[in-house]
Amino acid sequence: MQLDLKRVIYVSEKTDFADASLAHIIASSTKNNPETGVTGCLLSGSNSFLQLLEGPGQTIDKLYATINADSRHKNVLMLTDEDIDERLFASWSMKLAPFDDLEWSDEELGSGNFLGITSEKALNVFMRLNEYSRS
Repeated sequence: MQLDLKRVIYVSEKTDFADASLAHIIASSTKNNPETGVTGCLLSGSNSFLQLLEGPGQTIDKLYATINADSRHKNVLMLTDEDIDERLFASWSMKLAPFDDLEWSDEELGSGNFLGITSEKALNVFMRLNEYSRS
């Protein structure tokens, strides 16, 4: 068990829909996150992002503040902010998971609109992605 391990899940509304912008997010995360002990998963939907971040508490807080100020999205809403004993995505510096790779029981989520998602549903999505990635 790692000390001071934290999980944050947030949803935000996209303002930048360019593929190059998304590629830059993933490239930066893949480069920077291993150095700081951050892991996670980013779902890029049709109009929104849903992201899970895991790592040292202070690092996650600082990263979330940076993400919150990023102009590529707006209306950033933290859904989960919790201490954890173990990571869901220990080996992913930042996994990009397109929303259309999953089967959704909720029509709105299936269309890539995560803006109304609850914290419970969001965690369930990432738990399913974790299981899916193992199979």
